[in-house]
Amino acid sequence: MKRIDCAGSKRYNALHMKKNFIISTDSCCDHYKSYLDKQNVYCIILKRILNGKEFVELYDSADEFDKFYEDLGKGALPTTSLLNTIELQEYFESILRVEPQGDIIHVCLSSGLSATYGNAVRAAETVNANAKGRRVYVIDSLIATHGMSMQVDKLIEMRDAGLTAQAAVKKIEEIRDHQQGWVIMSDLFHLKRGGRIGGFQAAIGSVLGIKPIICLNTEGKLAMENKMRGAGNAIDYLLSKMKELGTDFGTDFSKSMVYIVRTSKSKLYDDFKAAAIKKYPKMKYTERIVGPIIGTHLGCGGMCLLFEGAPRLNVKAK
Repeated sequence: MKRIDCAGSKRYNALHMKKNFIISTDSCCDHYKSYLDKQNVYCIILKRILNGKEFVELYDSADEFDKFYEDLGKGALPTTSLLNTIELQEYFESILRVEPQGDIIHVCLSSGLSATYGNAVRAAETVNANAKGRRVYVIDSLIATHGMSMQVDKLIEMRDAGLTAQAAVKKIEEIRDHQQGWVIMSDLFHLKRGGRIGGFQAAIGSVLGIKPIICLNTEGKLAMENKMRGAGNAIDYLLSKMKELGTDFGTDFSKSMVYIVRTSKSKLYDDFKAAAIKKYPKMKYTERIVGPIIGTHLGCGGMCLLFEGAPRLNVKAK
């Protein structure tokens, strides 16, 4: 599969032509390929490397996601590759060639997790210098996976409502800074292997029955905010953070979408979903799966909770 997926490039119509900006992201947003195609969202794909072979993947079904975790659970140890400046420059230029008008808004994997964001900024600066009045805006998502897809979804709404690129960027940055991202992992091996958490945090997670509670901090980095003994206590703690930090500080979540996300299928995920629905029966929620790039670093048996709420916590990443 090609590394650059110019979703929707052959299907724009008169209505699409009137839009003030073009939406772009990278494959860490973990939306299905068919959804990106349908919504005319461009996507550049990060590589996964296993046993010397490169995989350039944009999944389009739950079965594809689950097959990845099945292999991971059997001992596969993939690595990932960031996007370099030249690749991103060529990608942005290819979109401007295809699309006759409109700026580009590109939602990028968190700068706290990858150097891809810095490379995207440098690529955009080069493109902008020669774009003849058009512009590439690069948004540091300060999050990953379906935190990014939430931002993409918001951009789709704003694009279709006719907002300008500048107004949309400002609004997304406001939403981003109030995005809560929380993670419970059964195993921190893959996070330590990829350097996303330190040895001390990984050691805590290896203690029998201890469940580290990880959040995305203000820098878009993974930080251990607390630790609980047992899955039940970890679930209760996460529900308490929803009440503390949720939209309007403890509403029923009926007005803003909650993303309940898993890596591989697990009892932890099923139990949390059931507990959240019981506590917030009017909650609007969607179930999602973490894709292969972020999944390479999270591993099996984990779950994530994403929602809009209070400003992010300034928890120090160790």
